[in-house]
Amino acid sequence: QQALNRGIAAVKEDAVEMLASYGLAYSLMKFFTGPMSDFKNVGLVFVNSKRDRTKAVLCMVVAGAVAAVFHTLIAYSDLGYYIINKLHHVDESVGSKTRRAFLYLAAFPFMDAMAWTHAGILLKHKYSFLVGCASISDVIAQVVFVAILLHSHLECREPLLIPILSLYMGALVRCTTLCLGYYRNIHDVIPDRSGPEMGGEATIRKMLSFWWPLALILATQRISRPIVNLFVSRDLGGSSSATEAVAILTATYPVGHMPYGWLTEIRAVYPAFDKNNPSNKLVNTNSTVTATHIKKFTFVCMALSLTV
Repeated sequence: QQALNRGIAAVKEDAVEMLASYGLAYSLMKFFTGPMSDFKNVGLVFVNSKRDRTKAVLCMVVAGAVAAVFHTLIAYSDLGYYIINKLHHVDESVGSKTRRAFLYLAAFPFMDAMAWTHAGILLKHKYSFLVGCASISDVIAQVVFVAILLHSHLECREPLLIPILSLYMGALVRCTTLCLGYYRNIHDVIPDRSGPEMGGEATIRKMLSFWWPLALILATQRISRPIVNLFVSRDLGGSSSATEAVAILTATYPVGHMPYGWLTEIRAVYPAFDKNNPSNKLVNTNSTVTATHIKKFTFVCMALSLTV
């Protein structure tokens, strides 16, 4: 996120306005994609066969399509004008740039959903190193493309596309890495259907029933930043000070997120090593990880976070 913000901040003219517009659009987009990332836990728990994986992917295709529809509505309809311009009290220029950026981000939830679904399947089979490499490749791709696009004509024609295209390229690299990792390491190993010894075949209803409480929690967490942007912008009456304040929040928020980001990932550890989970019998491992080990590991992560 810091690299993406740098792509906007490098614009010579209207840098503050561009950063505020991108920040408003990005925070709203993250609210829509937040629930998608928790589908990693569905892949971690329920996907034991090729048929289960197909159902999980189908759920995410539908969720990505719904998110894209909302993006389009907010970009073009009166609903978007009310949410962006009226509620936030931003001027016409910032509002139009925000809605345009939101439209450009419409396809990102679908790519993010595909990546997280396969990340969960890989974590289930202990390929966490591959998942980590995919995430790091995502970051590297974003930084590289920001640097490349800053030397293109986009800086003059459409500066908003610099961070947005870089975001897409990073997501494409991550999604491709995870999908290739799945097909190379897991697809030929798992059965076509889940038998009773693996807990039976998962249904779409079971997946959604498991997913929606987790998604609700993460959506509630993600809505906090749009609400903060809303109150800051309204409190300053949509003036230039409001635009500057939202731009500052956009630049500083990723730094504040760093110390506690691990909390959302620690949830994947226990399901992957739980010996009572029938689906874990698929994985041949000699690890002796217990709940006590996981607790100690969590406390070490917390100590490191507090140190940072």
